[in-house]
This record gives sequence, structure tokens and C-alpha cells, in this order.
Amino acid sequence: MKLLRALAACAAALIVCAGAARAQHDETFLAGYATAVIERDLGLTVIRVEVHEGVAHVVVKNLGEQPEDRITAALMRIEGIERVEVVEAETSETPAAPTPPAAPPEPPEPEKAAATVTKRDGFELLPRDELFGPLIADPREPHFSASYNWYLNDPDLGHVGGATFGETFPLLGGALGSGRWELGFLGGVFSIFDLDAPSYDLLNTDFWVGPTLSARRGGLSTTLRLYHQSSHLGDEFLLRNSDVDRLNLSYEGVDWLVSGDPWPWLRLYAGGGVLIHSSPDLQPLSAQGGVELKSPVAFIDNAVRPIAAFDYSSREENHWREELSGAAGIQLENPALSKMRVQILGTYYKGNSRNGQFFLDRIESIGVGVHFHF
Repeated sequence: MKLLRALAACAAALIVCAGAARAQHDETFLAGYATAVIERDLGLTVIRVEVHEGVAHVVVKNLGEQPEDRITAALMRIEGIERVEVVEAETSETPAAPTPPAAPPEPPEPEKAAATVTKRDGFELLPRDELFGPLIADPREPHFSASYNWYLNDPDLGHVGGATFGETFPLLGGALGSGRWELGFLGGVFSIFDLDAPSYDLLNTDFWVGPTLSARRGGLSTTLRLYHQSSHLGDEFLLRNSDVDRLNLSYEGVDWLVSGDPWPWLRLYAGGGVLIHSSPDLQPLSAQGGVELKSPVAFIDNAVRPIAAFDYSSREENHWREELSGAAGIQLENPALSKMRVQILGTYYKGNSRNGQFFLDRIESIGVGVHFHF
């Protein structure tokens, strides 16, 4: 009930944020911000965005089946934009008059030659953005973070530090009808430390690695992940617990998730997974779903955005007992200059431990952490 009340409070805060008064902002910043929203959240290719006296003039390459009013709704939630005009480049631009043949061009400079490798209507090497965005409340989302967690009513652990290192990197993309597809690679390291021990003993480290295949069309995205995970106990933990029956835990699995963004401030996702090999032998099936809320209004020069998220998962190995994870806080961003996002979050978790060697332990914890997404 405490978690539900906290999530309800976060949702109420987001609604209040949506009604906040709009302020004047630099038009160049607004144009960059609007471009980031259209490309990141709606999956469209932007030709040009200009903002003047509160009016955003947007030219996109191809709307496909994306309605114009969805772009308008997304941009109208940005402080400083009062009206939106959307034009599709393929239908709005008239052919240019023929020009006489020009002399053969000079060989391109290295920077220009490299730029020709990336084409929105063909293959794209090293795309800028992931088509399937990272999950805010998923404890096993590869990213960089540092966190403090207080284990409630646990006989063995009290204050636990967490550190993660990793990311999902898009490598190759291309057109898929009116949408996009993307091949990527994920890698992550997840470690926990006993902060009550004199030397902050390392308890457990999990390694997660594998390829991903993602796609996006408008507000709908999906990802398929083939991964390997291995789990290792810390040396200090083994030295002080010589009687521990260590498992050589490792497995390979496939996860499939589908995500929908009915509005720019709301994201829903669900999916499942299956282990294709495990040592020791584990029950293979799992399920996952969740919701994310992002304030349509950012504060302090469009740099601070309230966010909240909830993730539910369960596994056949743990007799389908629920694993609940909640997070709420703020996101620091500057889309006009960088796609990097910094999230400062309070967290809650109840369920079987997601740390490999302790997966049989039932835990409950509250915490706070700093999370980086690049």
C-alpha cells in the first residue's frame, strides 16, 4: 500500500506539473528540444524545426501513418511553444528547376565522406539513439549508476551499496516501412557491497552481455534480446563465509518486450523471456511489465523533469512470486545539446533478489541512487 500511495502521489505531481505556467525560452533551444522530442519519442526524421514567437514550424521527411496531431500534442507540452505547424517534406516541397551540369566534385574530406555512410532511407551505421528506450525501474537495465539500499528486516544484510556499469549500444539501423529497425549490443556489470563491513565487502557481481534487435514505428517499439549472464561471489564474502555453498550460476536466455507511448508523458511495456540454457538447471519462463510517467513540463530552463516508474516481473523458477520495483525522482536533461540523461531516484524493491548468487533470497529494500543514460 505504501508503494501504491507513493506512485499515486507521483502521478498527482505530474498532473500538477502539466498545468504549470509556460515561460519564455530561447527559440534556438526550443527548436533543438522539439527536434529531440520528435525523433526520440515519435521515431520520425526531422528535416527542419523553426520556432518564432511561440510558433513551431516543423518539417518532417515522411509522416507515414503518424498523425500530425500527435506531433502537435507532444510539442504543445513544451514550455514556450504555443502553436505547431506540421509539414511533410515529400508533399510540400516543389521540384527545383533543372540546372546545367556542374564540374565533377572534388574528393570529399574525411569528415564528409564519413557522413555519407549514414542515410535515413538506407542503412545507418552507429545510430544516435536507441529505438527501444531504457526501462527506468528495471533493476537489470544496463546503465551506469551508484546507489544506496537499506534492506528491511533482513537477517544478514542492512546497508548495501550498488554499482552498475553498462549500456545498450545501437550499431546498425535502417528503414522498416514507415518505421526503423536497429541492431545493437548490450553489456552490463551489476555489483553489490556490504556497507556494514569494515572494508565494504564485495558480495556479488553479475555480468550480462548479448546482441539486441529493436524496431520502432511511431509510438510503438519492441526489442528482442539474446543474452548471457554469469554470477560471481566476492572474495571478501567468501573469506568470511567459508561454509557457503557457492553455485556456478550462469545462463543464456531470450527476452522480448513491447513498449507503447500513447502520450509523450506515458509509457507502457510488457513481455516475457525464456532461458535456453542454464547451470544449474533452472525453470525457464519469466514475465515482465511496467509503466513510466514523465512530466510533460520541465523546469529550471527545461533542465529538470519529474519522473516515476513501476516494474513488475515474475519467474517460473521462483514459483511466479511477484518482484515489484518502483522509482520516482527527477531527470536532468539538455536535449538541444546532448542525449545524456541523469536521473536522481528514490527506489523501492520487494521480491526475490536479482543478484545471481542470492536469487533464492526474498528481500525488501528502499534506496536512493544516481543513474546515467548516454
